[in-house]
Amino acid sequence: MFNVFRDLGDFLHLFAIILLLVKFIRTKSCANISGKTQILHAIVFMMRYLDVFETSYGSYSCCYYYITSMKVAYVLLSLLTVYMIYGPYKKTYDRENDTVYNDFLIVPCIVLATFLSSICSPIEFLWTFSVFLEAVAIVPQLDLLCKIDYVDNYTTAYLIPLGMYRVLYILNWGYRYHYEGYYDQNSVYSGFLMAVVFALVFVRLYILKRREHRSMITIVE
Repeated sequence: MFNVFRDLGDFLHLFAIILLLVKFIRTKSCANISGKTQILHAIVFMMRYLDVFETSYGSYSCCYYYITSMKVAYVLLSLLTVYMIYGPYKKTYDRENDTVYNDFLIVPCIVLATFLSSICSPIEFLWTFSVFLEAVAIVPQLDLLCKIDYVDNYTTAYLIPLGMYRVLYILNWGYRYHYEGYYDQNSVYSGFLMAVVFALVFVRLYILKRREHRSMITIVE
């Protein structure tokens, strides 16, 4: 079933990842980007999309091909992002400021998934784990932003559609609840948590950009 909020959110998410890769290629740098967050995103996609070749959306229908291609794209592009940060552009990676330990985020998500998975199956457990992990995956990026005094426009352009994707997915849940009667409390709670964290990210971006603007005015004067 066509859902404008979900589909637009998916494309914004994909667009954000592509913008990040463009930043790497054009600037030859991964400055301002948290490698820890990108690792967490890669884990999220790999755990969530283990069912990539299941045909639950119809026997190779258009919907099946669309969903499968999006899942594969998310996994491959997230792995490519991690590779570029720790491979070709590792000399520009800000290790000193990217200091959040991912274990402190992963372990609580495993515990929550253990107790809150609605179906006792490995796939359902990993899906629930990925939902909670995605909610906090941006935390290392937020921590990095709080430690630097300048953020480039590419990073800003990457984070804005990433945040808009989450807003659209919150609207998607309201849409599905109204028209389909679908409600998943784990997705809703984790989604609102992610929205709060992204709000903090945008506040920090605003502060950095405002500070940069003031500095430019001072230089001109």
